[in-house]
Amino acid sequence: MFLLKNGEASVQEICKRVGKSQPLVSHHMACLKNCGVVKWERKGKNVIYKLNDEHVKEIINEALNHVSLFSNSILSCEIIKEEREDGKE
Repeated sequence: MFLLKNGEASVQEICKRVGKSQPLVSHHMACLKNCGVVKWERKGKNVIYKLNDEHVKEIINEALNHVSLFSNSILSCEIIKEEREDGKE
């Protein structure tokens, strides 16, 4: 979501935004790169990530639209309720 909104960001910027450690964010970004979701380029000492292309942006926007339309149904799902309750323990 951060990359969708901001266009591009370094791992350090993403870490600050999501409140996660640099190794964790780097690992996830590497996975997203291998899956074709993001691409990167080196700018000086920093690696800058951005969404791979317009197709990826469209997929994310479609997913957000779907969740928006069906949020009540999604949140009332018994499986999701169980998972949310399990996370509280």
